[in-house]
Amino acid sequence: MSTSVLGTSADDPLVTIAIPTFNRASWLRDCVVAALAQSYKNFEIVVSDNASTDETGEMLREFHDPRLRVVRQERNIGLIPNWNACLAEAKGDYIVFVSDDDRVAPWLLERCIALLRLDPQIPIVIALSDVHFVAEAQTWRAPPSPTLRAGICDGADILHEFLKDRISATMCSIVFRTNRLRARGGLSVDLPYAGDMASWAPLLLEGKAGFINESCASFAIHSGSQTSKSAVNIRINDGHKVVELIANTTARSISDPQKRIAIMLDAQRYFARRVVALLASHRREGAKFRDVAPLIWEYRRDFTHIGIRNMLKLARPLAILFLPEPITRCIRSLTRVSLLRGRAPRI
Repeated sequence: MSTSVLGTSADDPLVTIAIPTFNRASWLRDCVVAALAQSYKNFEIVVSDNASTDETGEMLREFHDPRLRVVRQERNIGLIPNWNACLAEAKGDYIVFVSDDDRVAPWLLERCIALLRLDPQIPIVIALSDVHFVAEAQTWRAPPSPTLRAGICDGADILHEFLKDRISATMCSIVFRTNRLRARGGLSVDLPYAGDMASWAPLLLEGKAGFINESCASFAIHSGSQTSKSAVNIRINDGHKVVELIANTTARSISDPQKRIAIMLDAQRYFARRVVALLASHRREGAKFRDVAPLIWEYRRDFTHIGIRNMLKLARPLAILFLPEPITRCIRSLTRVSLLRGRAPRI
């Protein structure tokens, strides 16, 4: 077990809060402040600065906390390799990745470690995450699961709830056992858009996992994020690869045939909904229908996985995708009203 910091018990496992960053000094400051505010005391913060050219270095030198370590890359090594650089530097028994634009609640590590004390061998703990829409200056608060209770659960049940869009979890609300993530090779550099989910979904299918049925972090959505800059087809193709990964892992790990089939279908439907959302987002950003029509045809099989019920749930993004711009402007206004009323976002 890793060495504890001053003022903590030797039985308290060390947790690494990993913060990969690049040229976002203004975002990073508040991210580090939130990480330092943890009620659980035995943690370190590792910031991997991906050769930033802004004030990132100067800002980080303002912090004089021994729990903070900064690693600066000599050159920009890319998004996923920078996440893996954090993993390589981590000294903790457990690790959580927090992008510089995301925020963790002060109780995140305390809640997760309480479950890990019950079963130190579980590979992962999933907590709920809010979603902050930066452009609208609005935060969607993650509701608790009506089905799962906080505690040690079957990981497949947690994944099932996620794929059904009944819980909201993002990388900044997930704590990994460090050696298990390293054994998997870290985050896949072949999946720049879906490497995060590809890192945690298979671990849920291996057996027991921890579940925190309350929000412990906030995930930011804005046009400046690295993933939002990815080409639509790359993002969709990454999703398809994750569906295949989930299917292969399920086939090996889940003995119950009905449960196995249910998870595979849920994964297909989950990413089919994301295809609709991504294409609709492409339209919102100004793409003409003639620009998205070839993509709709290319990914037409995904639309067959949606189903009638999901078609109704996806009425707004489907309308934005297919209807003329004057009508979609009205729909976008209604979508903002839905956000204010606390309805679940499609992310």
